[in-house]
Amino acid sequence: MGTSSIFDGPVNSLLPDDYKDPVPDNSEDDVTPEPEETEPSNGDSANPDQPDDQDKSLEQPIVPALRWKDAKTAMTNYVKGLSSNRGRVMNHYVGASGGSKQLARSSAAGRSTAVSLGRILQDFRNNGVEATLQSLQIDYVGKGIKSLLSELVNVISGKSNSKEDMAARGAANEAVAEMYEVITENDGDIESLRRIDELTFRKILEVFMSEYIFKRVMSDLQSRFEKYENNPKVAVQKEQELKNYVKVKVELRVREIHPETLDYSSKSISNEINNLFTKCFQAFEGYL
Repeated sequence: MGTSSIFDGPVNSLLPDDYKDPVPDNSEDDVTPEPEETEPSNGDSANPDQPDDQDKSLEQPIVPALRWKDAKTAMTNYVKGLSSNRGRVMNHYVGASGGSKQLARSSAAGRSTAVSLGRILQDFRNNGVEATLQSLQIDYVGKGIKSLLSELVNVISGKSNSKEDMAARGAANEAVAEMYEVITENDGDIESLRRIDELTFRKILEVFMSEYIFKRVMSDLQSRFEKYENNPKVAVQKEQELKNYVKVKVELRVREIHPETLDYSSKSISNEINNLFTKCFQAFEGYL
C-alpha cells in the first residue's frame, strides 16, 4: 500500500520504522461504533493520545474540538466496514489535528515543496526546460528522462526527516509523475514541459495537494489498516476510495484559488500558498 512511482527502486513507507500506535489493540474506542455528530465539551483535556512523534512545537494552544481518539475511531470503523463515511474520517482527522489553520501551519515541508514545484513549472514555461535545469544545477546531458525527473524531485522536496517531510516528498513524486505523462504524450520531448497550458499547470498542483493531504492522513492513521484489515485487496480498495474522496474535495478547492495564476517568485507567495493549504484542509471541516 505504498506510493506509486515512475522511478526505479523500492518505494518507502510513509511510516517511520519506530512509529508505534499509542492506542492498545483492545482499546474501547476501536470496537465501539462512534455516536452521531455532537458538539464536544470544552472541558476535554489536551490530547494524551496524539501521535507519538508529533513535534511539541506544533501543539496548538487551544484544545481541539476532536481528539486523536475520535480520529482513530472514525478510521477504525471505516476500515472494519462499520461505517463507509469517508467524510467523517477526514473531518475527525482535521479536527483532531487542531483544524485547517493549524494543519496548514504544520505543513512546513508541504508548503515549501508546493512553492518549489510551482516556481519550477513557471520557469519551465518562461525560460524553457534546458535553461531551468541548468539554473537548478541539474546535469541533463546524456541522462534519461526518468533520471532527470528523479533529480528534479530531489530539488523540489528536501530531506525526509519526519512524517510530514515524507508526505511532501511522496506528493512531489506524484506531481513529477504527471510531468512524465506530459513528456510521454509528446514523444519523449522534455521541452514539451515548456508548452504546458494553465489547465495542465493546475492539474499538476491539484495532484500534489491531494496526494499530500492523503499521505499526511495515512502517515498518522495507516496503522488502523494494518491492525484491522487482514485482506490486502480490501485494504487497498478502501485506501483508494478514501484517496479518491480526498482528490475530489481538494480539486474543487484548488480550482477556486487558481494557483496556476500565482507568481511563485513574488514576496507574497508564502502567504498565498499558506492560504491554499488552509482552504484545502477547510474542505473537510464542513462535515456532511
